[in-house]
Amino acid sequence: MLVVRLAHSTRSGRWIGVRGFRAVGLASGLAFLLLIAADAPASLALSPSQVGAFEAVFAEPGPNCPPDALNGQSGDGPAGPAGTPCKPAAVTQAVLPGGSILYWDGLEGMEDVQYATALNYGAAAGCDQSRIMSLGPTPTWSMPRPADATCSMGYQPTYLVPNPPAPLGPVLNNQGNAPDALFCSSLVFLGNGKVLTAGGTDYYSEPGIPGTPYGAVELEGTKTTRLFDPKTGGWIRLADMSYGRWYPSLVTLPSGNVFVASGVTKLVKPIYPNQPPQDSFTNVPQTETFSLSSQAWSYNGAGGDRSLPLYPRLHLLPDGNVYFDAGGQVFNPFGQSVDETLWNDAAVYNPTAKTWMTLGVPGLPGAAPGFRGSTFSIMLPLAPPYTQASFLTAGGILGTTPGTYIAIADSRIATVDTAHGDAFSWHSTGPLNNARWYTTGVLLPDGKVFAVSGANRDEVVMPGSGVPVHQAEIFDPATGQWAPVASENHDRTYHNTAVLLPTGQVLVGGHAPINTGYGSATNVPGASNNYRDATFEIYDPPYMFAGARPVISGVSSPYIGYGGTLTLAVHSDSTITKVMLVRNSALTHLTDADQRTVELPIVGRNGSTITVATPPGAAVAPAGPYMLFVDATGSNGLIPSVAAQVYVTG
Repeated sequence: MLVVRLAHSTRSGRWIGVRGFRAVGLASGLAFLLLIAADAPASLALSPSQVGAFEAVFAEPGPNCPPDALNGQSGDGPAGPAGTPCKPAAVTQAVLPGGSILYWDGLEGMEDVQYATALNYGAAAGCDQSRIMSLGPTPTWSMPRPADATCSMGYQPTYLVPNPPAPLGPVLNNQGNAPDALFCSSLVFLGNGKVLTAGGTDYYSEPGIPGTPYGAVELEGTKTTRLFDPKTGGWIRLADMSYGRWYPSLVTLPSGNVFVASGVTKLVKPIYPNQPPQDSFTNVPQTETFSLSSQAWSYNGAGGDRSLPLYPRLHLLPDGNVYFDAGGQVFNPFGQSVDETLWNDAAVYNPTAKTWMTLGVPGLPGAAPGFRGSTFSIMLPLAPPYTQASFLTAGGILGTTPGTYIAIADSRIATVDTAHGDAFSWHSTGPLNNARWYTTGVLLPDGKVFAVSGANRDEVVMPGSGVPVHQAEIFDPATGQWAPVASENHDRTYHNTAVLLPTGQVLVGGHAPINTGYGSATNVPGASNNYRDATFEIYDPPYMFAGARPVISGVSSPYIGYGGTLTLAVHSDSTITKVMLVRNSALTHLTDADQRTVELPIVGRNGSTITVATPPGAAVAPAGPYMLFVDATGSNGLIPSVAAQVYVTG
């Protein structure tokens, strides 16, 4: 039995790309039926103006390393000889000012595990590689300096037994080949367009067997702070944090300073003999703030402490507080914090008072309450008077560890009313059409939300067992409903990414799974590809096929202050109804805490020019790079322009 799936190319106007799965035997036949259900090919009967289209996959030129060449998916290059290095998968993406993409890998060296992740990976893991990709008719790639983002400079681990007697040194203090990898760091844009990252991963064996590639793996969160400068293409290190953090979240505050929360220091063996006992078996409760003026981190005090999940879903509210949307990552099946029940509450952090306020449990009463794991949290567009902030969450899994294994279709919106003391409310929306775990959400410039990639099962609980969800979906806030759209070409489950481009298209990439069953890399028939995927594909939303797009031919200034006006030159202002200021994306692990779209009110029209009011303050739009879109009204909804790159400077 063979099933064929087609993808549409907007450049050629043809349906291209044949992909099939052959069912052999009863077990794989069942997996095959699940695959068909997840793929939902019925959307192919609709036109691109209704469901959009995915363009053909593309990748960095050159051969693949032999393990990754076994992924069974086309479009990512031929297999190279033994020793060929693997291309990085886009586990993290940042849309640099001007449209180039900074991205880097994760789980580097996972394909070199021969027997078991827990036994081999401390020695097999490598430093994650970063790249800069410039899109155009023909994409090009270059390497930042250094490509490993200073990983090879080293890091001092928090060993369970530091400085043991000489005979035990190589056993108990067995540092691996990736002492300070980029994987599992968090990232934000600074006001000047540079990229700040905090945290990362130190891989080692604890204990290890000297002279062999075996030992009991440990993944430790690092204190490292890095800065990437798009102008020089270089990485440098800044002052360390006070706490090692694996899977933290960063948020830019109205001051321009950066807030960090959560993460874990030792993942597999969360015991800290040299730290207070209450710090063991928990994520890092302490929060810190990075000062732009001093270029250093400071502890926020006991009032700023809070138990939070890994990569907590955080957002800056328009009153300057930081909102926690009762979501994040849980590292099933182990669990990390003995107090995970606290994650069911939404909360806000006040950076001035350095205290938290609990808001309540979303979902009570009337729906499955509380925490959502491995899903996105999207801030819907902020509109004048900028006092209502709403956050869309959909899919993922229910509950904290041990949590659940099967993905859900649940979708909800939580709202914080900053005009009334951060009053909290929530409501259910229509469900997803496909239950989906680890789906990336992207807010489009027409105000709708695009959801893509993921699987129907939690591939951390049981790696390699999920069926990929190829079909994407779009949420319309006006109707509260999700609509199925086109299907992507490749399996993209764990560590997938998707970001909005200045063209209004979405760049989809990533996929760096844990080996099947925590063993060696093996593809299970009917389940998702278990090898990394270094390819990308571009999604063209339906508005790309809706007719002529408006054009921004000039901006009175690329630097936007607060409480003023900005004039745009357009080809025609008669159909332009909205102007949207969209912060450049900086995304990893479904998380972009600085993600925001601000609707700028139109205050004047004069022929081919439009004047808009700029944001009232830094709590509404923190300083940094933004893409400025104008939306025209078409017969089937809003049609956005190509964006103008601007900076909010205050």
